Amino acid sequence: MKRLQITLSLIAIIVLSALGCTSTEQTTTNKPPDAATSKSLLSQFPKENLDSIGLHVYQADSIKAQPEFMHFLMSEEELQAIFSWLQKGVNKAANSKKIKKIYWLQFEYEIDKRVVDRKYLAYVQDENGQYYAKPFQVVKELYLEKFTEESIEPILQILGKDNWFVVEEAPF
Repeated sequence: MKRLQITLSLIAIIVLSALGCTSTEQTTTNKPPDAATSKSLLSQFPKENLDSIGLHVYQADSIKAQPEFMHFLMSEEELQAIFSWLQKGVNKAANSKKIKKIYWLQFEYEIDKRVVDRKYLAYVQDENGQYYAKPFQVVKELYLEKFTEESIEPILQILGKDNWFVVEEAPF
């Protein structure tokens, strides 16, 4: 009898854990914005329920899979600096310059200590030292075993060449 209780308890824990990990709950402010009505980067990355921002970068001199995770931005000061930076990036521009560095910012939104949404922002620097940012959806083709200069153009094709925001240098 005791063995049956233990087995049933383990099954219940596994089932409840699986249900907790598959939540699709979203807050109204974390729903993907309508691209036609988004006027700023800040409007696409709300503060509500934001837990952290993961910083990733494509690096040619790394032996790790790309983009490589660098660190999390989690403190109130770091997050506020990112929001101030986003607020300044309101002018859209076509990104036709030669890009030399590509970053990802992964915004993670949590409710009750569970990740309920992720939003992604590409951040690039061109050969003239100008910076651009663009929200995007992650697709498997953006993950690479090795990154080289020749990888930049295919990545930009996936991200799209239009609707980039001109931004200042990021505060990280």
